[in-house]
Amino acid sequence: MNKNAESNSLDRRRFGKLMALAGSAGAAAALGTKAAVAADAAPAWKEWVGSYYKKPIKIAVSCAGTTNPYFAPTKAGAEDAGAQLGIDMLWTGVPDGNTVNQIAQFQQMVNSGYEAIVVISFEPDAWIAPIKKAQAAGVLVVTSNNDTPNSGREIYFGQDLVGAAVVQGQMLAKLAGGKGKVAMTNCAPGSLALDQRIQGARQGATGGGLTDVGVYNTNPADMASELGTMKDILRAHPDLAAVMPLCGPDTAAAGLVRKQQGHKLPIVGTDLLYQTLELIRDGHIDGTVGQQPYLQGYLPIMYAYQRVVLGAPKLELPGGNYFLANEIVTKENVDQFLIREARFRG
Repeated sequence: MNKNAESNSLDRRRFGKLMALAGSAGAAAALGTKAAVAADAAPAWKEWVGSYYKKPIKIAVSCAGTTNPYFAPTKAGAEDAGAQLGIDMLWTGVPDGNTVNQIAQFQQMVNSGYEAIVVISFEPDAWIAPIKKAQAAGVLVVTSNNDTPNSGREIYFGQDLVGAAVVQGQMLAKLAGGKGKVAMTNCAPGSLALDQRIQGARQGATGGGLTDVGVYNTNPADMASELGTMKDILRAHPDLAAVMPLCGPDTAAAGLVRKQQGHKLPIVGTDLLYQTLELIRDGHIDGTVGQQPYLQGYLPIMYAYQRVVLGAPKLELPGGNYFLANEIVTKENVDQFLIREARFRG
């Protein structure tokens, strides 16, 4: 990395300018354009960088939930960025949130010459020592989707999870008429991201007049289990006024149960799973708050490349947080998201 980084500052505007060309290509890729078109757009500069750098450029993403459908756009974003830059970009991780196995894999990448690693973690405290050790060894570590704020990571790309859930709770309270009981769900107990989301959800929902009757744990890897949990919630609270799923699969499950049972309880969930978007279109979910998963893969790779290859200075932001804008989807605007996210259908 640039030895003069500490004497410079890279503000958000300069970061945006540096990524303008690649960002345009990334947007096209997110809409379904073949990444190969963007990847081959400027072979001359790729060859120049390769001849100057004199070794393969290796950047990786380590994800704690590789089989979670939420991360399909994140994987695509990282792969598109890698293709556009012409680098060795590895998407890896664990399917089940096994932190011990994920950290062991992370340490192998540190020891095998990866210049930068993007970490999507499950248990943030467990990552403090591994990330600090990797950074001390000269490996750039950034986080995405779920942060590890005490680890010394350089920057976090993702949603302001508390703020987004406040908005979600406010939307739901308004739909419920500002009174009654609300049940919430949690697909990842112990995850910092879900702790933050629950905090914001309670703030938004109770501030809007709803009464919180509890948070129910779900299994996002098993849709049958998800559906059973949603039905159990309704049986346990026959006077429920609203349902607030706090994970992508939970949101889809809540909509499927409403479709099956024909109840009219308001549902405002999270994330942009294609099934969720279809259920919004068909009137079985009232809304969802997206967190731009494609950019959670694309932007960290672009940033890491600028830091380790081009020697760009560190991006200075409060708390080291690069927050991505919320995407609020309702029946009124869902069609545009159905078009954009069709690449990740199924």
